Amino acid sequence: MPNLDFYAAGDDWSAVLETVFDLALFRVFESDSEPDRELREFHALTEVPDGRQGRSLALFAVGSGPGPMAKRMDFLPGVHPDATFRYCCEGWGLIQLHHGAAVGTRELRWSHTNHNTEKRAAAWSATVPRLGDPAAWNWAAVTSASGRLNRAIRRMSVSKIGSHPVLPSAADFIAHAGLRYEYGVGIHATPAYGMSR
Repeated sequence: MPNLDFYAAGDDWSAVLETVFDLALFRVFESDSEPDRELREFHALTEVPDGRQGRSLALFAVGSGPGPMAKRMDFLPGVHPDATFRYCCEGWGLIQLHHGAAVGTRELRWSHTNHNTEKRAAAWSATVPRLGDPAAWNWAAVTSASGRLNRAIRRMSVSKIGSHPVLPSAADFIAHAGLRYEYGVGIHATPAYGMSR
């Protein structure tokens, strides 16, 4: 299964990233570069920055395909006052790893892993020809690496909310903030409109 939504907070993210590097299955890239900067590859946990740039990563399972591509995205004049471009990391078989964020103490959003399937990539290949032929990817290798990461994350969990694993620091955050209502893309302190308390 390519997708895993899970709860991570505080030190959990460092533990997830440590697992990514310990598995030694991936090359790790930022999903989007900083404005006016090249796309970075990270070789160790200590290289992954805190903040936004370290929360959204693209994982390339080594030997799974032609590798990631850096797509330059030029900003329209006036959109970004201090920059003219950024890069995003693309590739049919890349695995996305995203750290969901806490919204104050009222909400904790899911962190997640996900990747294309061979069928989805083939369906979109005519729309996004710059990514090349999806058949050039070893989809079994992509799925295997993704599955190993997802299983490792599940083993780190201390509980589950619905089908979503909850990592240790997230469990503490959820308990202390009194988050009880799961809807949308996370767990909240208050119910959604129409949801009973």
